Amino acid sequence: MRHLILAALMFGLGAPAWGYTSYLRPSDYWPDGAQLSIEGSFASQFFTPQIALPGQFTIMHPNGDRGGFSSLAVGAQATTMETNLPRGGTYRVSTGEQLGPVQNLVGDPAAEGGWRQLAPGETPAPDMPATTLQTVTLADVYVTRGTPTREVVDRPLGRLSLRPITHPNQVLATHGLEVEVLFDGAPMANTAVVLYGAGDPDSKLDRFATTDSNGRAIFVFDAPGQYVLATRHRANAPAGSPAAVRSYTTTMTFEALAALPPTFVVPDPDPEEPRRRRRRY
Repeated sequence: MRHLILAALMFGLGAPAWGYTSYLRPSDYWPDGAQLSIEGSFASQFFTPQIALPGQFTIMHPNGDRGGFSSLAVGAQATTMETNLPRGGTYRVSTGEQLGPVQNLVGDPAAEGGWRQLAPGETPAPDMPATTLQTVTLADVYVTRGTPTREVVDRPLGRLSLRPITHPNQVLATHGLEVEVLFDGAPMANTAVVLYGAGDPDSKLDRFATTDSNGRAIFVFDAPGQYVLATRHRANAPAGSPAAVRSYTTTMTFEALAALPPTFVVPDPDPEEPRRRRRRY
């Protein structure tokens, strides 16, 4: 069973170039103030940015409303964002589903998963099976200002979803983390979720847990630190898609803590403040 799961994980690898995985990394998972910066990148080693994520992101405020970014810059290796956290609670920053280019695949028994990318200029033999593949990546991260809340944690986003059962900003290294894997809203049983630590290459697949019949998996940690969870799945693409098959990769970045930080109350923003600010000018 273990080697079958590892083969399935390798078969699911893929992003803008094969073998890169997207992640979002905030400047602080428990910011004291209202300012937050986030780095987003595709990388083959965490957290070393290599290819900047496209500049389409969303931030969900604790009440579920969508917010914006005060600045967003797409560089060569990373995309950086700045945003304001006006309210207390848990915020979710996400790439949403980002579509990659369509790849032409041919059947090859010697390749991982039985398929390989068609080489430039190659014409497959008439009896070779062929299909088209498009990658779909989604990266999530959660940050809490003041007191943790669950509105945005429990909200589904994307076809392949990692839903934290343990609050993602209340993960104690000594207690572990429980997550649920969903596809089209339904729990996925017997699905691998890989755990990466800082410095791990995304080809390192030896730390994984397999979901139970309810689609849930539990992780324990050797030490506090920043980690990435990743799950991958291939499925037929929705009707009207440019490819026959889509390869989904969803990640969640989080911090396993030695101790929980103290909570505090964040006053609600004054709705009259923007108007007063305009009067000054």
